[in-house]
Amino acid sequence: MKRSLCAIALLAFGIPLWARYLVVFRLASPPIPVEAGQQFSLCAVNVGTVDADLTMQFLNVRTGAVIGSRNVMLPPPGAGGMPDPCLDATAEQVSGVGGGPPLMAALVIIRHGLFSRAAAVTASVQVTTSDRRIVASIPLHLATMINGRNTPIEKQ
Repeated sequence: MKRSLCAIALLAFGIPLWARYLVVFRLASPPIPVEAGQQFSLCAVNVGTVDADLTMQFLNVRTGAVIGSRNVMLPPPGAGGMPDPCLDATAEQVSGVGGGPPLMAALVIIRHGLFSRAAAVTASVQVTTSDRRIVASIPLHLATMINGRNTPIEKQ
């Protein structure tokens, strides 16, 4: 009994901070066609009971380049000090490759520690024109690597 407690304590305190973030969930959009004059807002909402450590990104689908990225810690609903939960991009930031129309994707990475409770987050992309008319609202869906046990686990 004493040995198992020592082993658990060693795991909890002996692992470096970077190794504690082993569980990663990703929310992703399908490829979004980009037209001149459009603006994109990726917004996330924490719907859980613990803080959500997020990285929000826009990616160029054709090149894999990161168009924009932002790290944010969202507190649970009702907590004070809510940061801006959105990442913005314009059509001009996405360049077309190979003569085809430019495509981008939105990605939200939800990290939590090895021994912490999972965060619950939802996100969507709003596509607007230059006069702020909404063209589309695209929800993000769970997209992650599966390790055979249907558990999303990755090393970061």
